[in-house]
Amino acid sequence: MILKFRYLLIVLVLAFLAGACQNEQEKKNTYTQYVNPYIGSGGHGHVFVGANTPFGAIQAGPANFFKGWDWCSGYHYSDSIIKGFSHLHLSGTGCSDLGDILLMPANGTLKITAGSQKNHKSGYASLYSHQQEEVAPGYYKVHLKRYNIDNEITTTDRVALHKITYPKSSQSRLIIDLGEGNGDTPTETFFQQINDTTFTGYRFSKGWVAKQMEFIAVVLSKPIKELLIYNDTKKLVGKQGKGIRIKAFLNFTTSDKEQVLVKLGISPVSMENALMNIKKEIPNWDFDRVLAENQQKWNKELAKVELKTNDKTAEKIFYTALYHTMIAPNIFNDVNGDYRGVDKKVYHQKAVNYTLFSLWDTYRTAHPLYTILQPERVPDMINSMLQIYQQQGKLPVWHLRGNETNTMVGYSAVPVVVDACLKGFNIDNNLAYEAVKTTAMGNFEPGVK
Repeated sequence: MILKFRYLLIVLVLAFLAGACQNEQEKKNTYTQYVNPYIGSGGHGHVFVGANTPFGAIQAGPANFFKGWDWCSGYHYSDSIIKGFSHLHLSGTGCSDLGDILLMPANGTLKITAGSQKNHKSGYASLYSHQQEEVAPGYYKVHLKRYNIDNEITTTDRVALHKITYPKSSQSRLIIDLGEGNGDTPTETFFQQINDTTFTGYRFSKGWVAKQMEFIAVVLSKPIKELLIYNDTKKLVGKQGKGIRIKAFLNFTTSDKEQVLVKLGISPVSMENALMNIKKEIPNWDFDRVLAENQQKWNKELAKVELKTNDKTAEKIFYTALYHTMIAPNIFNDVNGDYRGVDKKVYHQKAVNYTLFSLWDTYRTAHPLYTILQPERVPDMINSMLQIYQQQGKLPVWHLRGNETNTMVGYSAVPVVVDACLKGFNIDNNLAYEAVKTTAMGNFEPGVK
């Protein structure tokens, strides 16, 4: 009997040690732990802080009031006011735009506008603190002090999933403000109710991007009690509204610590496609599952490079920099293959279409790195550039959301395309040569003429 007990004890101890070793190994192989997304969010870094997938179409995160150059991404570490959570962000750029599709949970007295930096209480904006904020690859969480509300965010490629924890209130709401952006100007916005949990809309705008077109769908886990729609400060009648600055207030009652989940999908093509993206990418309401799948994607990408060093600071800086190389370019097609070209026509293809080619910034290092770490993505990136050439008559200069911004001199796409061709990627070399020659010889950008 004693021998059996000793044998059982030995087995249990060995199992415990094996489990502990496995857990330690899993922790060691979790490369997301080495990323600090705050790096670059202060000073002149201009990086995106929030949730996204590697090269994902959607970047969901906090939005501060735009106060100039250091708010190019919509967020700066020095700030303390959140006006909401937008779903498209630039990262590391020297120009500002995007900040589209603002979502804000709130409660209490209805405020029609976001307010201002000097007087945030005049609107629906809220104070926040970094002590009550968490960020990691694919995940963002913050406590909104004004409302005692927590918002957690994760994403798939084209859909953001918010898990919002409300206090007890008969005046809880979700605000969708299509007028707000990050230094741009809305030209036409629209919002409509499909049923008591589903809504669609769009935001057209101009800024750095001459003609940006974003379509959305929003699905709630909780039916709303009332819908209010305003165009700027004018209240509209009915379940839909069109104007320059449309905003919707989705009102409901909540119990203490009640969680309301919100799916927000985007599309460059249509409201129907935005809803299709939601149904395809997040058919359930399992936040933890979506988060786990997101972070698995990030870990897979980060694990492609194993850094051997005892310098923990260097390790964090390295993997954060690697993480930042995968915020853009962005997927620009829907799950069915639809995308909108530079000519504003809708195209369809099986391959992934990309946008946000910051080529003056990336041709020297990021794109050569992609040929090593992202060989499966390189053909789609280059073919996206060649499609842009076919649609606008030259390779992209600084392509953003289906628009050519023509920012910076030169033709920086040329070495990127040539490098990929010489390295043997699956690209139409004849078309690539035509595009390179036309772009290099044409009378296009300043500094090339």
